[in-house]
Amino acid sequence: MLITAAVAVVAPLAIPASSATSTASSAEPARQPSQAQLQQLDRVARSHKALGVFGDPEQGHPILMLPAGTSAAEKAEVKKELPTGLQVTVKISKVTKAEVDKVFKTIKAGKWNKDARKYGVGYTYDGEKDKVVVNLEGPKSAAPSLEVLKPDAIEVQPGRFTPENTRFNDYNPFYGGGAIKKEGSRNSHDCTAGFAIRHKPDGQKRMVTAAHCFYWNDKIMTGDGKYLGNVTSVHQWLDTEAMTGANYTGRIFAGGYKESDSTLWVSDYSNWFYWGRQFCVSGASTYNHCGHPVSYSTYGSCYIWHGATYCVDPADQFLIDRGGNNGCGCGKFTAPGDSGAPVFEPGYRGDDAIIGGMHRGAVWNYHGQDRMLNVRVNSILNSANAEIVKGDS
Repeated sequence: MLITAAVAVVAPLAIPASSATSTASSAEPARQPSQAQLQQLDRVARSHKALGVFGDPEQGHPILMLPAGTSAAEKAEVKKELPTGLQVTVKISKVTKAEVDKVFKTIKAGKWNKDARKYGVGYTYDGEKDKVVVNLEGPKSAAPSLEVLKPDAIEVQPGRFTPENTRFNDYNPFYGGGAIKKEGSRNSHDCTAGFAIRHKPDGQKRMVTAAHCFYWNDKIMTGDGKYLGNVTSVHQWLDTEAMTGANYTGRIFAGGYKESDSTLWVSDYSNWFYWGRQFCVSGASTYNHCGHPVSYSTYGSCYIWHGATYCVDPADQFLIDRGGNNGCGCGKFTAPGDSGAPVFEPGYRGDDAIIGGMHRGAVWNYHGQDRMLNVRVNSILNSANAEIVKGDS
C-alpha cells in the first residue's frame, strides 16, 4: 500500500486559491512576476509564519494566508513588506499553525482510528479551501475518525488506492490490467488494458492493448463507463494498439478476484525469455494468475478478425505454458476478454512488477500443452518509439 507524503505547510507557491477579498497593493500587477518578486514574497511569508502562498504566479495574484490569531497590526506589517509591483491578497485563516501541525502529527502517529496503520493517508493544508485536506486510502467508514480532529477545518477525500478502485472501477490516472470496452458495448468488458508507455518524441502517455480488440479512433471506456481514451495508433503486425486522451500511470491491477483492489507498480521491463522463466497474467476475465513458464518462443501467428489480419512474427512474441503446482499444467488459463492484459514477472521488492509483454490469445494442446500467446514488450516499445512508464511517474 502506498503512503503519500505530507506536503509542506509553508510553500512559496501551491494550488490555485479563491478570488481576492482584500488587496495589499494598489499597484498594477505584473503580467509575469519576476523571480526576485517571488523570492521576496516567500521570505515575507516565512518570516511571518504564514500557512502558505497560493495562486497562479503567472497571473500575478497570489494569496498569502496568515494563521488564525494574527493581529491586525501584523497583517498591516505584512502588507508593507510585500514586493513592489506585485498584487497580493493577504488573508487570515480560521486555523492556527499549531492546529494544522497537530492534525499532521496525529495522522502521522496512526492513533486516530483503530485500523489507522492499515490505511495510506495524504494530507496538506489547502489555501483555496482554508482547510486541512486529507486523502484517505481506506474505506469511507474511517473518514469520520479524521473529521473529528478539527471540525469544520478538515475535509476528507478518497485517496488514489481506495478499495473502490478495482479493475472494473478504475479512474484517472488509469492502470494497466483494467477492464475496458468500446463505448456502447453491453459487456462488462471487451478486453483488458495492458500497461502505460510514454511516446519519446512528445512525452505523451499512452495505454496499450491488443489491436484486434478495437478499431482506430474507437472511444474506449472502463468497465463502469468512465472515458479511458480513443484508439490513436494501431500496429497490426504486432496486434497492438494504443489509446490516448486520458492520463495513465505505471501501475497494474494484480488481484486474483473481481473485487480486489490489489496493485503492483511497474519497476522495469525485460526482454529475456529463457525456457522455464515464469510469468503472471492479469486479465479482466480470469484476473491475476502466475507460475506460467516460458515455452516455445518461435511461434508465429495470425488472426483474421472482422476482415482485418493481425500477424505477429516469431521474433516478436513468446508462449507460456499453463502453470500449476509442481508443473501439473492444471493452473488457471486465460479466457476471452483477457486480450491486452499485462504479462509480467513479480519484482524483487515484493510490491512491483517487471513487464514482459502483452497477452493476445491462446493455443490448446500445442505440443501437448495449453499455451498462452504474448507480444514481447521490447517489440511494442520499439515500434511505438516509446519507453515504459514506471511507478506513478
